[in-house]
Amino acid sequence: MKDEITISELANLMQVSVHQIRYFEEKGVLQPAYTGDNQYRMYGIDEVYRLAHILLLRKMGLSVQVIKECLSHLTAEQITPLFRQALTDTEAEIRKLQETKRFIEKLLEEKEYISQTEEGAYALVQRDEVPLSLWFELQAPASLSAQELVQNSNNSSNVPNLFEADIHYVYSDSGIVGMYTREEEVLSDLMLPAGSYVSRTLWVQNEEQLTANIQDFYAYAEEMGYICSGPLIMVEKSYLSLFTPEQLYYELLSHVSNPEVVNL
Repeated sequence: MKDEITISELANLMQVSVHQIRYFEEKGVLQPAYTGDNQYRMYGIDEVYRLAHILLLRKMGLSVQVIKECLSHLTAEQITPLFRQALTDTEAEIRKLQETKRFIEKLLEEKEYISQTEEGAYALVQRDEVPLSLWFELQAPASLSAQELVQNSNNSSNVPNLFEADIHYVYSDSGIVGMYTREEEVLSDLMLPAGSYVSRTLWVQNEEQLTANIQDFYAYAEEMGYICSGPLIMVEKSYLSLFTPEQLYYELLSHVSNPEVVNL
């Protein structure tokens, strides 16, 4: 019985494809022990170990060219910094995965919450204070455009991930609409106070629907006798549109200084 194995047997042993082994051979990092009379590539125990080393280095994120250098002429002292960098890169990837995990958890929690909330219903809710960081401002009633997003993304270091962030639109009496994101780690530009807020959640398909709902919100607060002591806050959670691609989810909020006037 021969000590060597075929390329198919090597691929099965190392749980890789024949194509991947051929790729390593084309790049000069792996060669068969010999090629038989039948043109079969044959591999011995040395090639098994070499392929194992190649796969470990690839797992660390090293390029094939760097792997070739590691296995040919680099010293242990030269290789060690490469492994340290691989560790740093791996830790960064872990952080990204953890962020993705937190986002998915948030997405599912938000979906569960809104599924238990009647769309369009008004409520008086208690909220903790929320620190907000200004992204950019718009002149009302101008609607947000793709060009404005590009311009302000280029001009600001505080650019949120639009697919994951809760965008807070803050409507001032002067007709300026500030776009804010929640920011815990830096000095906030605006602090939404803790307390009672009149709230309304809704799904909309266009600007006209949104404008009409804002007008209804103001009318409702006035009808109920609420004293709104702060600006209108509109929270956009665009990631929830993953469940309803044709609609955007918003929550309208306004801080109330006299929540005792009506027991909702």
